[in-house]
Amino acid sequence: MVGPIRWFRAFRISTMLPAITLFTLTTGAAIAQEPSAPKPDAAAEQPKPKPDVSAVFNLPGDDPPKPFVPKNPQTVEDRKRTESIRLFTTARALEDRRSFTEAAKVLEEAFKLDPESVAIARRLSRLYVGTLGRPDDAVKYGKIALAAEPSDTDTLERLFEFYTQKKDYVACEALLKEVLANPKLEPHAPGRLVAQLELGRLYSGPLSQVDKAADAYALLMAELDDKAANRLSPSDVQRILGNEPAKTYVDFGVVFLAAKREDLAIKALERGLVYDEESSQIPLLLADTLLKANKGPQALALVDRYIKRQPQGVEAYELLSKVLKELKQEDQITPRLEAAAKSDSKNVPLQYVLADRYRETGQVDKAEELYKSLLATQPTPETYRALAASLLKRRKAGDLLRVICEAVGRPRGLEAVMPQLQAAASDDSLSEEMLDEGLKQLSAKPPSLPQAAFTVLSIIANPDRGSRKESRLERLLKLQRLMLDQTPNPKIYLEIADTQQRMDQYGEAAATLELMMEKYPTEKNPRYLSVLSSFYRRADKAEKALETARKAVALEPNDSESQSQLADLLGDLGKLDEAVPILEKIIKNETGNPMYEFRLGGLLTKFGRNEQAVKLFQDMLTRYGSKDDVAKLIHSSLSVIYVNQGDYAKGEAELETALQRFPEDAGVNNDLGYLYAEQGKNLEKAENMIRKALKEDPENYAYLDSLGWVLFKRGKIKDAVEPLEKAIELHKQMEKRGIVPPDATLPEHLGDVYLQLQDMEKAKSLWQEAEKAAAKSVPPDKRLAEIRKKLGSLGALDPAPKASTRRTP
Repeated sequence: MVGPIRWFRAFRISTMLPAITLFTLTTGAAIAQEPSAPKPDAAAEQPKPKPDVSAVFNLPGDDPPKPFVPKNPQTVEDRKRTESIRLFTTARALEDRRSFTEAAKVLEEAFKLDPESVAIARRLSRLYVGTLGRPDDAVKYGKIALAAEPSDTDTLERLFEFYTQKKDYVACEALLKEVLANPKLEPHAPGRLVAQLELGRLYSGPLSQVDKAADAYALLMAELDDKAANRLSPSDVQRILGNEPAKTYVDFGVVFLAAKREDLAIKALERGLVYDEESSQIPLLLADTLLKANKGPQALALVDRYIKRQPQGVEAYELLSKVLKELKQEDQITPRLEAAAKSDSKNVPLQYVLADRYRETGQVDKAEELYKSLLATQPTPETYRALAASLLKRRKAGDLLRVICEAVGRPRGLEAVMPQLQAAASDDSLSEEMLDEGLKQLSAKPPSLPQAAFTVLSIIANPDRGSRKESRLERLLKLQRLMLDQTPNPKIYLEIADTQQRMDQYGEAAATLELMMEKYPTEKNPRYLSVLSSFYRRADKAEKALETARKAVALEPNDSESQSQLADLLGDLGKLDEAVPILEKIIKNETGNPMYEFRLGGLLTKFGRNEQAVKLFQDMLTRYGSKDDVAKLIHSSLSVIYVNQGDYAKGEAELETALQRFPEDAGVNNDLGYLYAEQGKNLEKAENMIRKALKEDPENYAYLDSLGWVLFKRGKIKDAVEPLEKAIELHKQMEKRGIVPPDATLPEHLGDVYLQLQDMEKAKSLWQEAEKAAAKSVPPDKRLAEIRKKLGSLGALDPAPKASTRRTP
């Protein structure tokens, strides 16, 4: 039975009703009267005839519908592309929900269906380079997108930025060259210009290939000039030239100048001037470039045009002088400057240029008069700077000091004259003359210099400037004493004590600190008492140092550093039984701080309590073995103990364990290399290891000593002299500053070298130095007896003394 046909027009339903009824009843009767029969086999079953509905289409135009057959049937590839679009849309929806991982998975499926889709590849690259942090995949899909569409500037810039952040500039270069070589990239496409721009920046920046940068920028400028061909939109222009096109063209010009391509530089700067006609930089740079290109008249015309704007800086007038000199019109410089200064009398920088011109041409009186007039009427920072520069050039120490002191008292004055002040301070003769003049005027009653002079003279007296350190320190001390007389306070006492200790006047420094704490009792604290103790210690007043260290601990019993200093001092005095309990108490209170445990271990090692020291370090290794820096020191410390006991095999084993874990560590390489050298084994390997350590720290006296010693052991006697002498010099500097104790090993090694070179006098002198250091050590150095034996052998008929075989720990 066929149901009602719903697509008929409504107004035809009533006219069709009889026919439909007849058809329905007839068909139904036929079905009702058919006798039942068994179901035929499937093979024999015939399709049922379709009902004849032609009766209902009884008017023209009422033909029955035909099955839809598309004009272009959909292929498998079409269906894949349609599915990929659906997946792409799904992925974008997932991104909106911030489900980035799921979005990437969906996009991967979409890309499998449509591997030529630039949109999918671009989207995957964006996801992987940013949110998901999978750079390799980001590069992979980004390159696929660029290969298909090389003008895709967004993807290009994203990949370029990624490589730049990684500092992989070679990959940056390869990427840009690949894009530019792609035949799909049209000759004047925006993508080509962007690639040229980035290539120029790459060559002018990190790759430092200025000629290649100039080539890239030249091609870019040619494209930008060819407006008929490049078809750039305003957004494309902004992408290339940025928000400040004038500055971009100046950058091009600077690169062209560096590459000595003045014509291109001129063109670039002219383009920049079009974008910024009011620029104060471009006309001057352009005029200077024209001058370099032997276009003096054009340069002069440009400068004259610029000067008519009455610029406030001095650069334009200085350039005018330069151009006129180049054009052999030097006689016009002064008249032109005078005319300009007259027409623009309020232009202070111009007055400076004129005064400088007077000074340069020998009209000193005119120059000084103009400077002083400017100071009276225009006491600006620029005025002080110009006058200071003039006086500095003429080396007028007293006047220069006065002008600088006056400038410092004004806003921005110190900043203005700082270049002249630093230049004067770096000149030994001029600085000493200024210091002497300043001390003289500050000592007058009343002083004839302002209070700011103390600041100025302190900068000049800085002993780290110039080469005459002692001379500056002496004057600095006098200056500080004057400051103390005028404005006594604890800070100045401390500065005086610091200067005295820098002059190796440790006893005087201690007296100054004692006086400060006497006058200002509230300043008597563990910190200053510890400093005072160190002064006494370095002044060879051990008992006074110990007394002061005890006072520091008494003031603050829980101060670990004061207690540690007391323990170190007790150890230096051989009072080990007092020192050890103090360090053990600190270690108990400072759980987890290995520093104090190392101090205790070092003290035990120094006094030969090897079993205690080994136990301490092995226990530390159990607790701190996972901490690299601590583990290295523990292995090195154990190695020293074993070598002191004569067990070189164990000493080596500790260092070789450390080397396996820290193969690049300088200290481990040096120590093991030195130990090999001591035993005369693996000498080539030892030298390589020590040189590796020195490459990382070339001023390390221990590494230099190791190098000299391994060269000596290899028979390179003359080569050993230089590193050993340098090691001794560096050690003396550090010993003088109280950083390291005396070391007998260094001079003994060099003495052994000179013995082999048959220079007995030098060998004797060095061994005497080694003997003094060994005897001074507490406890005495184990090498002392051998060193004295060497010295005795020089004047006797005994066999030649044996070389040193051990570095004292």
